[in-house]
Amino acid sequence: MPAHPIRTERTGAARPILKALSRQIAATLLGGTLAGAALAQDASGTATDAAGAETAADSRQELDTVVIRARNREERLQDVPIPVSVVTGRELARDNAVNITDFARRTTNVQAAELNSRRSSVSIRGVGKNVNGEEYEAAVGVIIDNVFQPYVGASWTNFADLENIEIARGPQGTLLGKNTTLGVLNVTTRKPSFTPSHTVELTAGERDLRRVQGTTTGAIVDDVLAYRLSFFDEKGDGSIKNANQNESTWYDRNRSGVRLQFLLVPSEDVTARIIFHHSRARENINMSPNVDDPATYLDGTPRPITLSSRFNRSWFGGYTPLFEKFKVDANYVTPSIDRQNGLSAEVNWELANHTLTSITAYKDNEFIADNDFDKTRFDIRRGGGARTDQKQFSEELRLTSRPGEAIDYQVGLYALYNAFDLSSHTPLGSDAGAFYANNAQYNTLNADAAGRELLGASLNNVYTIQKKKPETTSFAAFGQLNWHFTEKATLTTGLRQTWERKKNTWEYVELGRGANLDVLGAANGASAAQIAAAKAVRATQVGSAARFGPERSIDDRSTATSVLLSPSYKLNDNTLLYASLARGVKSGAVSWNNADGTPNVTDPETALDLELGAKLSLLDRKLILNVNLYATDIKDFQTEQIVNDPTTTTGTRNVIGNAEKVTLRGIEFDGAYAPTPSLTLRFGGAINHAKYDSYDDAPCSSDLAQALPASCDYSGRTLPGAPKYSFNLGADYRKPLSNGLVFNANIHNNYASRHNVALNLSEYGEEDARHLTDIGIGIGAATGAWHLGLYAKNVFDVEYAVDTSTFTGNAAVSKRWGDRRLVGATFRATF
Repeated sequence: MPAHPIRTERTGAARPILKALSRQIAATLLGGTLAGAALAQDASGTATDAAGAETAADSRQELDTVVIRARNREERLQDVPIPVSVVTGRELARDNAVNITDFARRTTNVQAAELNSRRSSVSIRGVGKNVNGEEYEAAVGVIIDNVFQPYVGASWTNFADLENIEIARGPQGTLLGKNTTLGVLNVTTRKPSFTPSHTVELTAGERDLRRVQGTTTGAIVDDVLAYRLSFFDEKGDGSIKNANQNESTWYDRNRSGVRLQFLLVPSEDVTARIIFHHSRARENINMSPNVDDPATYLDGTPRPITLSSRFNRSWFGGYTPLFEKFKVDANYVTPSIDRQNGLSAEVNWELANHTLTSITAYKDNEFIADNDFDKTRFDIRRGGGARTDQKQFSEELRLTSRPGEAIDYQVGLYALYNAFDLSSHTPLGSDAGAFYANNAQYNTLNADAAGRELLGASLNNVYTIQKKKPETTSFAAFGQLNWHFTEKATLTTGLRQTWERKKNTWEYVELGRGANLDVLGAANGASAAQIAAAKAVRATQVGSAARFGPERSIDDRSTATSVLLSPSYKLNDNTLLYASLARGVKSGAVSWNNADGTPNVTDPETALDLELGAKLSLLDRKLILNVNLYATDIKDFQTEQIVNDPTTTTGTRNVIGNAEKVTLRGIEFDGAYAPTPSLTLRFGGAINHAKYDSYDDAPCSSDLAQALPASCDYSGRTLPGAPKYSFNLGADYRKPLSNGLVFNANIHNNYASRHNVALNLSEYGEEDARHLTDIGIGIGAATGAWHLGLYAKNVFDVEYAVDTSTFTGNAAVSKRWGDRRLVGATFRATF
């Protein structure tokens, strides 16, 4: 079987002249470079639509025939000697699963957090939650239609019209995109077909949810050129209410997207697939409600100043801030904006004994945040936040030998350029001085009218911007070889060598200076002590003089080697045994200390991973069971650290450092069982020990005590976002009825044991064990012409947090909440 076949349904003779012209276009595309913007997609054939006809035995048949592309080939899941979980597009459509949070809840030992476009993350085996930011790369990579996405914002969208999603665990890089240390989320959308098909899906639900999505595909030129157009548009209110403006909510949905594809088949040996996609979101998403403001530190000593005590000042007229899980009192409600555009071309050329593949990709992402950081009705922060403009170009050339010989292999070259233009905005208002002043400063300035005027002016119209321009240029050569000693025994080896250059610039700008406090104080008769106090209040937010000056730059170059050694043995047609030893490297980073503009170089992260696994097909292939043991040691683990910084709104800032060593030990299993033609049970789970093995210089959580030690020892502690036990269990029942109808019902439960969701492992981040349960029922035509379904996500309305920030002198304990219950109905028609 060719490495990258395009299987099409030929309906007539192609035009010879158009064929010749198309062949020349394809040949030109194969020579494309980074400047030839394009995005890659698996060119492996046309797929039937999710709404296609289903029989009662489909699920049983699917158990042993699921096809994945974890190794850039179409292979049966049970024949691939690596730990991979897969969820088909049919299952995702049935469950109304449209984003990475939905995906993670249906896979084993995977967690996801969608905080916003800049702060989304996918973690595998407890690793991946920590590091976010433009300067840093994720431990878990995201690949969409064969293109590696270096920016987390790529996953901030709905995924419609999916073929499947795959989770490949362990270090990647000898085959898949860029080098990562923990694994890859691989998203594959459906491909154009020469057979006409059109699908429309309408969804309505709680909180005024309205979603429409659709797909149309068919031939433009028979046998030569096909198209596929898919789109979605979703709107709905959020689960966080605003007491100040009743019409506004947070965690709402207001997003849309379109994906246009063309499949060009000029001959039997050349195929090209071109994809354009655009998505946008305009949503109130950046909000973590305050839930607690303790009067003491965890050691029992009183806190001298709190969020509540600041608002207890006479300036705020006896205002009491809200401490409710799902309600805030904000006066600045401005949606965050996310826009994405991508263009791609993947060309496959079947040679005599090889397939030559070119994948050229371009993508840009714009993110604009305007946040109400103080979460009150006062003029403290006038919005502000991060504004990011990202652009990436990539090129991959790959040569793949045909399978079936004693040795088959893939070799290739990969290039990536990824650049950001990032600015963080802090505009302050007329109530900011009264809020940020310490007790002594406030008492001095609040003593008389002159002082109060200075207090209001101390930070009013002060506007600062931090500018960064992180940039990555990466080149790599990679290869993987399968040596088939016998029909049953195979040794897989892989090697990747990466060369990278990372640059970054930093500049601190005072866009708005506010009033001249000396002039104002002299004019209104304020005392010297009051003028000095007002200047001191301003300095707490503007920062030291070390921040100012000309733009600064930093440049770092590095190399990295990734290695794979994996023997496998097919004991019989139903049993595959495998082992793998892999070394993976995640790139280092160059960033800045926002307090004073000094450079910060983070070392690369290196993982050494051992896997032992078995893939079993039992009970006449009614039962599929895949099990693997893993042991991973990560050296110089890149972890996000929260340190105190009074110049920020929250009183803290995030920096990236290295923990000396992290260890992961555990067992995972995935499986499915079809006891009857109508019923399929799917299950998976993990026992995971993810710990800091050596981390004695961690920054201490600000809630421990007023006088914090220089560092804390986290050695032996479990990583944030890493439950020890996690399980998935689902059932899918489909029963043919009379009159050509089919009834279906499904249930899915996701369990996670107690774990901590705070990056600094604060006690306030502890989350109890929880079950999240989704259910659905439906009825439709046996032909697949239509289907009507009712569904409920998180049917028991379990309240759970995905992120927690502890208190400081400026902020209370706050939590970012997971999705609340959502009940809805979906109608799908295919024609």
